[in-house]
Amino acid sequence: MTTFKRHIDTALLPDDIFSYTDMQFYNIAKQIVGASAMELLEIQGIRCPESFLLIPDVFAILDIKCADLNCLREKLCLKSDDDTYVVKPGIKSIMNYFRELIMKKYKNMKISSKNKGSNSTMSLFTAAPHVTNETFSTQEQQSTSLTIARTSMLNYESFYMIPINENSHRNFIINSINKWCEKHYSGLSLTEGVDYYLIFTIGDDRNFIAKIKCGCGSKISLVRLRKKFQMSNFYKHLVSLTCTTVENNRKGITSNKRCENEIDSMNSTTAKRYKCNITCISEPFGAV
Repeated sequence: MTTFKRHIDTALLPDDIFSYTDMQFYNIAKQIVGASAMELLEIQGIRCPESFLLIPDVFAILDIKCADLNCLREKLCLKSDDDTYVVKPGIKSIMNYFRELIMKKYKNMKISSKNKGSNSTMSLFTAAPHVTNETFSTQEQQSTSLTIARTSMLNYESFYMIPINENSHRNFIINSINKWCEKHYSGLSLTEGVDYYLIFTIGDDRNFIAKIKCGCGSKISLVRLRKKFQMSNFYKHLVSLTCTTVENNRKGITSNKRCENEIDSMNSTTAKRYKCNITCISEPFGAV
């Protein structure tokens, strides 16, 4: 089976891309990812390449319940029968390609800068003593752009150098569900391995993908925002009419309380009888 290797053509980006902000950056993004995906960057305030690289998942915001996102969500996502939105694969792919373009552009700039070496400025003075201020200005802009790019990429790489293992994700999700239960339902307690099951896999980008198999049988995908998984999809499922997990759990709590009350009542009756028997035994026989 032949493996397809994607060609990253950095010529699609201008050499000074890292100096672009706002409309300059959005125009470039629009040419590559399309108008709708460009709107997604704009609505999040992602104004430059550095900001774009430092956000691991630009689609995570679509999981937030916000009326301002409804129109954009309809353009970028497919809606499932259980009202869950999934980003269209083609849009996700082209956005990943745009990220790879910027990263490779930075790496090429870094290599080019190393090859020129520290003697490039001296060579320029020797070969062309008549260089104008305008030329130096252009070189300064390119140098500044490269410095910004280098700082951004260092931050981006260091951000991913701190891995989060499966146990950390698992503990975070379990604690989040416990807090949600305490906040919304008195006495409700959902137990991992009984009321729901956590499923972790590794994606193509070597990051964890998390799904929850609910006690009712449904599987819910969790969206990752920065380094944490967002739980709103699962909470939305729990309160939907199709899920019986919360209802069954609360019935179990009611049933357990009823049993406890019956046991307490039986224990109380037994104690009274025992006390009565002791009293009768303690009275002297044949008392006149």
